[in-house]
Amino acid sequence: MKKFWLWVKMGLYLPAVYISAVQSRKQPFKVRFELAKAWSSMLIRMSNSKLVVENDNNIPLQDGMLFVVNHQGSLDGFVLLAASPVPISAVGKIESKKIPFMNVWYKNMDVIMFDRGSVKDSIAMVHKLTERLNLGHNMVIFPEGTRSYGNTMGEFKAGSLKAAIVAKVPIVPVALIDSYKALDDPKAKKVIIKVRYLQPIHHEEYQSLTIQQLADEVRSRIQQQLERG
Repeated sequence: MKKFWLWVKMGLYLPAVYISAVQSRKQPFKVRFELAKAWSSMLIRMSNSKLVVENDNNIPLQDGMLFVVNHQGSLDGFVLLAASPVPISAVGKIESKKIPFMNVWYKNMDVIMFDRGSVKDSIAMVHKLTERLNLGHNMVIFPEGTRSYGNTMGEFKAGSLKAAIVAKVPIVPVALIDSYKALDDPKAKKVIIKVRYLQPIHHEEYQSLTIQQLADEVRSRIQQQLERG
């Protein structure tokens, strides 16, 4: 029901959202990001949620990093756009391209779309992600691969961190706290969504770890924050 009423509200704005995407598609990425950030902030307000951003001073003063985030609910991508002080793009599932009006924004934001059920597609995604990181782009990935709808995470797919290892870039763990309540908890009223940036893990710190050990370490750090609330 929450999703239904949010889409009803958004129906008034969808034409403007679509037009702004079309008009900005040839603009520099930073301009497109700021537009997406503004629309995302509006969407969060419409969901009767308040966004609280914590410890964004942990974000390295450089471009080219991988934000590794737990995946709670339907608004997570918009929450991250609204919260981020630096331009970001992301990795997303190919099914999302079917969402009306939103597919043009996925293209505008240079989202790497891939089929999670295809090994070939997954390998290609890692190559594309590595290229983006090497070019200095800031990228977001959800290693769980699916939503948890709560403050307990699923297992991290270790391969999702391979691009960061190859590109030797900082990994920034990010804890999304209660973001699922905005749309996916029918009992929640006014929701406070927290986006908490953790200390970055630089290449020098993780180069001696196996990819599984690194995934487990990042997951552990985020889970501690979810338990802290």
